[in-house]
Amino acid sequence: MTLDSRKICTTPFSPARGSATGAMLSRGVWSGRSLADFAKREEGAVAVIAGLAIPVLLGFAGLALEYGQNLVVRAEAQRTADLASHAGAVAYARTGSTGPMVDAARGVARLNGFGDDEIVVELDLSFSTASGGAVRATITAPQQLYLPRLVGGDASVDVVASAVAGAMRGAPACIQALDPDGSGINLSGGTSLHADECGVASNAEVTVTCGASIITKALSYDSDKSPVKGNCETITAPDGSTPQIVRRPSSDPLAESNAIQLAREQMSRTAALAPSDGVTVAAGPNVTFGWDQGATMAQAVAVGCSATFASSNSEWTFSCPGQTSVNIGNVLLEGGLRLRFNPGASQGFVYNISGRITNSGAYMDFAGGTYNVAQGIYTGGGATTEFGAGTYRIGRSNQSCNGARYSICNTSKLMFNGPSEFVLPGGVRNEGDAVMTLGTGTGNSFRFGPSSNDDAISMGGGSQLYMGDVDDSVFEHGVFEVAGWIDGGGGNSCLVIPAADLHEINGSIVASGAIRFGAGIYAIDGYMHLGGNGGGSSSCRGEIVSVEAIDTTFLISANGVEPGNWGCRDQSFCVSSDYSNVQFRAPLTGPFADIAIVGPLDASRREGATFRAGASDGVVTGAAYFPNGPITLSGGASASGGDGGCLQIIGAEITLTGGASLASDCEFSGAGTIAQVAILR
Repeated sequence: MTLDSRKICTTPFSPARGSATGAMLSRGVWSGRSLADFAKREEGAVAVIAGLAIPVLLGFAGLALEYGQNLVVRAEAQRTADLASHAGAVAYARTGSTGPMVDAARGVARLNGFGDDEIVVELDLSFSTASGGAVRATITAPQQLYLPRLVGGDASVDVVASAVAGAMRGAPACIQALDPDGSGINLSGGTSLHADECGVASNAEVTVTCGASIITKALSYDSDKSPVKGNCETITAPDGSTPQIVRRPSSDPLAESNAIQLAREQMSRTAALAPSDGVTVAAGPNVTFGWDQGATMAQAVAVGCSATFASSNSEWTFSCPGQTSVNIGNVLLEGGLRLRFNPGASQGFVYNISGRITNSGAYMDFAGGTYNVAQGIYTGGGATTEFGAGTYRIGRSNQSCNGARYSICNTSKLMFNGPSEFVLPGGVRNEGDAVMTLGTGTGNSFRFGPSSNDDAISMGGGSQLYMGDVDDSVFEHGVFEVAGWIDGGGGNSCLVIPAADLHEINGSIVASGAIRFGAGIYAIDGYMHLGGNGGGSSSCRGEIVSVEAIDTTFLISANGVEPGNWGCRDQSFCVSSDYSNVQFRAPLTGPFADIAIVGPLDASRREGATFRAGASDGVVTGAAYFPNGPITLSGGASASGGDGGCLQIIGAEITLTGGASLASDCEFSGAGTIAQVAILR
């Protein structure tokens, strides 16, 4: 017999319908006896009825007492079942094992007076919880019954109480190690990881040595080895208490997102990006602007133009009135001279130069227009060269510049005003301390190809290179395309890359100086190494800059040849040396909103990301996503989301060593770790 105190049914007592009394009353039949005789007979009947009723009343009273006692036992059993299921769920969430789960629940039952044989503890998979199944604790307590014995009924009843508890989803994880076969999350050597408003999750171990610390609201792991250490407290909640620590796997929050699918598609297109063809024009006569005035004037006439010389400032003026185009071989300015090249000409004028433009003098000023230069532009030391807004198709030079051949080799000061379109199949080289401006304002367009050593943009130490922003307001298909490497140069250099909706770079980015990345998406079919060979912050347009990338997303494939620098070896993304105050801030809108850096998506590419060797005070606002490679911080490096920013770190493994620190203050929804264990039923 089983008693469920929630449903007690009783059957009201009623006289039998076939009794004699009932029959007499219903017929209304009286005998002829006297009223006194009837009264005597009635007193006896009452005595008989009373005698029969007393046992029944006593039975009801006893039944009420036994029922009340069973209700008390039932309440105690239910309370104990609630506590036992909760304890079992906490143990299961922490360990992922049913052994500790059963032990914890039975321990609670014993403390409340119930034996091990009176409680059943089992997983209930009908409930979906953050740690897998829920934990059901059922207590069955036999209770003796005394009254039923008098009438031959059951002598006992089972009082049954059941409860289900499970780990609920709570604070989302902002720090996640995805690889179940990897090392998980590892902290050592005085390192710290702060995730005050979110959780930390690992699909493998979480190891925090004494002296290191994790501060988080919740932590999950999936390993037989618990992260909790008995000899030192290394994992705490922001308020100093013990956070929720559970054993469970965590899912990749970005793997199936539209952004990652778009990244895969874009990287495939960038890998196929090819350089523009070289520039070919019909041969023309050379024009050398030198001290031999007669020779220069004759050469100008040979191309259908004129040349005049002003002795007061040693300046040549080259003019082509009435023409819309001119064909020239080489254009050369000799030392100590100045040149104004076709001043006042319309921007529709076409200049076909089958050789190269060389400034060995003091100053060259070219009118805007369309320039097709087959063999490049070379500026000598101390010279200033300036071009108006226009279209510039400049082929690779046949003259060496720092050991390679480029479309533009600038050793002094070179400026192209904007908006301008650049097609440079041989790339550009800016020598040490030189200053180059490619386009100003907005409406510019860029197509860079590789030099003879594969650099498409190359910077010397102390040089400065500025590029105007890209859009289609002037040129129908404004782009930023680089088929080759971007070498950000030696120390104290400054590189400003333009804002563009999309920056396609079929090669790697390496740098030792300051870089400002304009807003937009960067698809890099190669590596991104900043400071691998030394360098760091420098002056950039009057400000000390390290790396600044605002409203940007970087997609990095780690394809091709890895840059040969020791500081960033085996990393697809690296910030090293003295690159302090690095800033990467993801866009707030668009297809890559809140995604700052995406590492290789090809599972065969295991290169990861690192901040190391003095790369301090790094700010990454958005997700740094390296699903197939490790993320490491070492050598005093530090990274956070900045003031009010959210840094989300997702890697195959996460390692902090050598005094490194990582901090995230994310507050967002999504898959994460466990916040609490709750009674579910």
